Amino acid sequence: MIRLKSSAIAMAFGLIASGSASAADNADLAEIRKQIESLTQRHLEDEKRIQELERRLERAEAATSQASADAKQATAVAAAIPAPVAAAAPASSANSFNPAISGVLDGKFGVFSRDPATYNVAGFPLGGEGPGQRGLFLGEAELNAQANVDDLFMGSLTLSLSDDDGNTQANLEEAFIQTTSLPGGFQATVGKFLSDIGYLNSFHEHADDFADRPLAYRAFLADGVVDTGARLTWLAPTDFYLRFGAEAFRGNSFPAAGSADHGFGAKSVYIRGGDDIGTEISYQAGVSWLWADAIGRATGTLPDVFDGSSQVGIAHFVLKWAPNGNPVSQNVKFQAEVLRNHIDGRFKGFGIARTDYGAYAQLIYQFKPQWRVGYRFDWLTAGDVPTSLIGSTLDSAGNKPDRHSVMLEYDHSEFSRIRLQYSFDQSRLMGTDHQFLLQYTATIGAHPAHSY
Repeated sequence: MIRLKSSAIAMAFGLIASGSASAADNADLAEIRKQIESLTQRHLEDEKRIQELERRLERAEAATSQASADAKQATAVAAAIPAPVAAAAPASSANSFNPAISGVLDGKFGVFSRDPATYNVAGFPLGGEGPGQRGLFLGEAELNAQANVDDLFMGSLTLSLSDDDGNTQANLEEAFIQTTSLPGGFQATVGKFLSDIGYLNSFHEHADDFADRPLAYRAFLADGVVDTGARLTWLAPTDFYLRFGAEAFRGNSFPAAGSADHGFGAKSVYIRGGDDIGTEISYQAGVSWLWADAIGRATGTLPDVFDGSSQVGIAHFVLKWAPNGNPVSQNVKFQAEVLRNHIDGRFKGFGIARTDYGAYAQLIYQFKPQWRVGYRFDWLTAGDVPTSLIGSTLDSAGNKPDRHSVMLEYDHSEFSRIRLQYSFDQSRLMGTDHQFLLQYTATIGAHPAHSY
């Protein structure tokens, strides 16, 4: 600005010196001199204002430098003084004790080459349902509410709803309380709950990798043991996962029946452990043993009645792989269980003591974030029967039931799934059953996470 005003002054003097003064009268000269004086005065005022602004800038910069130095010194002093230790408080939120409510919707479309209403497994009395129904039908709809009760307990309530030819049935699937803060790695559960034996038994069926349970689970456990009782577990303080458990049940769930032993008709013990192998592989393995007493256990439509005991032993192994430990895009899961069932008692009034075996192995490959394929092979072998029971449900007539199953699954999100499954089922007497199941599963609400 100063340079521009100096140029204006120079131009004014140039006009006077250019010779135009000879043509201007005295009035013009007076006007020019007046403008020059005005410009000169403004130039002097601007110089004073610039000098004042420069002095204010210097004072402001000095004050800022001092404030910065003071702040650095205060920070250093504060860092040198140890902070007071605050008393630890339990984490809480406005929703700590509000139940997480969720629902699971499950529907299927079945195509069977043999009538599923007459389904049977050669040599094994079944305590549960068969493979499904022809056409559209509903599986179990599940309603779950789960929340902390207080600082010591959490509670879970699960209702299952099923539709059988237009008749809706409601069942109390689970209703239990569980400790959350017992010392020493212990945890107690009391109420009605899924047993922790084996691997699959502790999962709700909608969380399975196939649309139905393996043959061994169907024959020995009626797809899964759920009963009223108590469980105590201990998580060992080891670098790897190691958990021990013991359960006592009333004995109302197959293979038990009749609440034998004064309300303690079934008992189990188990141990399971696991670890990581590098960053990409993890595994879990375990063994379980179930003792179950039956009084007047009826199976089939005749019915066949069994009085006695069952001992079911289970060994399981699960191996998971994911590239770089991230299972979102790709992962592989191998899963296998071997079951041994020993029965001793009276079947249809005749004595029986024998040991049966069953197993399955399956491989699941998620090849894209939303797509999975799987293959499962499962089989059963029945023990011998006495002459008095030849031709009965316990007589397999030399058959060894087995089944091959393949599935293709699309998961649009973690809340919805569509699955197509085909099974080449040779578990019946006299012929193969070609089974097709199209299944959809939808989850609404805050569903609890599933275990490993």
